[in-house]
Amino acid sequence: MLINNVKLGKSIEQKIKLRILYSIILLILGGASLYVGTCIPLASGNADYSSGYYVGLGCGLIAAAIITIIKNLRLLKNKEALKQREIYESDERNRMIGLKCWSYAGYAMFILLYIALLFAGAVNVVVMNTILVTLAGFAICLFISRLILNKIM
Repeated sequence: MLINNVKLGKSIEQKIKLRILYSIILLILGGASLYVGTCIPLASGNADYSSGYYVGLGCGLIAAAIITIIKNLRLLKNKEALKQREIYESDERNRMIGLKCWSYAGYAMFILLYIALLFAGAVNVVVMNTILVTLAGFAICLFISRLILNKIM
C-alpha cells in the first residue's frame, strides 16, 4: 500500500521468507512430536494410542512444513508467480474474506468451547478443567490481540 509515495507493510518477499521460517518451526515441532512418540516411553494407560498419536501428528506436521517450504521457495524463484501471489494477497476482497473467516471461526470456537464446558462437568472434572483452561486461554489471546491492534491501528 502506498501513502504519499511511502510504502507501508512488508514486501511479498519478506512475507514469504517469514512463512518459510514459520514452516521451519513447524518442522522442528513435528520432529519433537515424532521423537516423543518413538523414543520416550509414555506412562499413560493408552501408551500405544498416545505413541501413535504423536507419531502421526509429527509426520503430518513434517510433511506439511516440507510442502509449504518447497512451495514458498518456488514462489521466491519465480518472479511471475510471486507477482501473481502479491496481487492475490493484496486484493481487498480476499483480505476481507480472510478476516471474516477468522472472525466467524473465533466466534464459533468460543461458543463450542462453552457448550463443551457445560456438558464436560457431567463427564469428567479433568476434561471440564481442560476445556475451561482452553476457553480462558482463548479469551486471553483475544484480549491481548485487541490491545495490540488498538495500539498499532
